[in-house]
Amino acid sequence: MLPPDAAPQILWYQFSSTTPHAGDTVTVIVLCSSNVASLEIRVGSFSFNLPKTDVGRFEGSYVVPHLPFMMSHKLALTIVARNTAGDAAQDSLEMRIL
Repeated sequence: MLPPDAAPQILWYQFSSTTPHAGDTVTVIVLCSSNVASLEIRVGSFSFNLPKTDVGRFEGSYVVPHLPFMMSHKLALTIVARNTAGDAAQDSLEMRIL
């Protein structure tokens, strides 16, 4: 258990697939330090929050959208964890939509 003002930490994360097809459902689990109040996933200019399911645990499932053929199907995802003071920790990964 970390104090609320300690720096947030992303400890572990799992995506059910980093190479999904359009229309697939991708499940995300992120484990963070106990003081993380919110967790955001950014994909380009789009972002969404993962619901908190327990202390330091965030989970969600999302349907992969159909992307136009002329748009890149290789996407950079950024995971942003924030404590109540607004301090953030980030990690990144790549996803390729097939």
